[in-house]
Amino acid sequence: MGRSQYIHVFLRLLLLIVNGIVIYNFIQSNYVVTTIGFALVFILQLFLFIDYLNKQFTDAEKAIDCLLHDDFSNSISKKNQSNLNNKTSKLLKKRREESLKRASETLIFSNIIESLSIGILILRKDTENTIEIFQINKAFTDFLKIPKYNNWHLLEDKIQSLSKLISEWKQMRHVVSLVINEETENFFLKTSVTQTNDYQYLIVSLETIQQLIDKKEKEAWYKLMNVMSHEIINTITPISSLAESLESLLHEDTLDNENLDEVTTGLQIIKRRSHHLTSFVDTYRQLAELPLPQKETTNLTSLISNTLDLFEQEFKTKNIQVDFNSDTIIEVNIDRKQIEQVIINLISNCLYALEGIETPRITISIQEINTKTQMLITDNGIGIPEEIKSNIFIPYFTTRKNGSGIGLTLAKSIMEAHNGNIHFKSNNQNTTFHLTFN
Repeated sequence: MGRSQYIHVFLRLLLLIVNGIVIYNFIQSNYVVTTIGFALVFILQLFLFIDYLNKQFTDAEKAIDCLLHDDFSNSISKKNQSNLNNKTSKLLKKRREESLKRASETLIFSNIIESLSIGILILRKDTENTIEIFQINKAFTDFLKIPKYNNWHLLEDKIQSLSKLISEWKQMRHVVSLVINEETENFFLKTSVTQTNDYQYLIVSLETIQQLIDKKEKEAWYKLMNVMSHEIINTITPISSLAESLESLLHEDTLDNENLDEVTTGLQIIKRRSHHLTSFVDTYRQLAELPLPQKETTNLTSLISNTLDLFEQEFKTKNIQVDFNSDTIIEVNIDRKQIEQVIINLISNCLYALEGIETPRITISIQEINTKTQMLITDNGIGIPEEIKSNIFIPYFTTRKNGSGIGLTLAKSIMEAHNGNIHFKSNNQNTTFHLTFN
């Protein structure tokens, strides 16, 4: 309390003591009526004193209750702000501001999570292993085609196959296949665990395989721009330098045989570099101007067999065993010429990978899974090194001495134009390219 409050309390206590002494003296003197009068005054003073103390602490008590229950609707009027109330009022104001700041940050955090195209689910577990949903965004529920539940037990029933992985409550990166409305969808699941004093949080992110492919494509285009700029600059720089040198020679008064030889050599270099740049641009045009597929119902088995016939002589020369079951007849709606080019590019890759292998083998299989057709082309060659796996589909990236670097890029572009996809798996023994037709 402040100085004025101490004085106020002291005076009230002094009056009570004086009044008590007076009452005692009147009782000793047998003044009954006077004693009763002063007793009533004493009771009134005591009531006023208690009321004064009550007023001093009521606002502080209300403020403390607000702090305990995070209710910041109460405020202390300035006329009642004693020193204690003043400090309590400042504390209440500070907590109110902190609460508003936390609410704003939580709102921003929620809006950020809600705007993500990746599905996010954040679970919270207390010391008694009671799990509750801390945050779930629309993308997560849209992926799984379920309502937005805020109760973990209700959500758990709807995502049983996924909840088995989540219940392990550990960090993981995993590709999962989920059946959604009787259709199988593949997702990339990533989880992480965060521990606080009272809770343990599990952060679950769910991303479609197509989203991952899109990310890789953006990275590929950035790398492509770097490759193109590097190639063009490397070609133009020496041409520009030679052009300046030849210009200075042509401006001389006389041209002897030595200068003529130098001019001829320079022109040949310019021609060679220009041809290289033209070839480079032509390969880019082949990718950029890929025509839309003219689809028709095609016997995929027959197409593969006919394409393998193109390599028959090379298979015999290099003693390569080819395994393909031509008895399985499967028809797909594709552009025959474009898919034939994809198969040719992949077989060419296999031939390169099989160089130096003792028992070279190429295995091709086709199968129907639900409404999709899948073709697998496998070789037992040298495999694809880990450090270049992310660059395989990047235009102009090649490990061959005379390779153009567009074979696999073109294959990927054709498959995407067919609303299909292509990916690969490779180890030291086998490399398999998976082609999926929708």
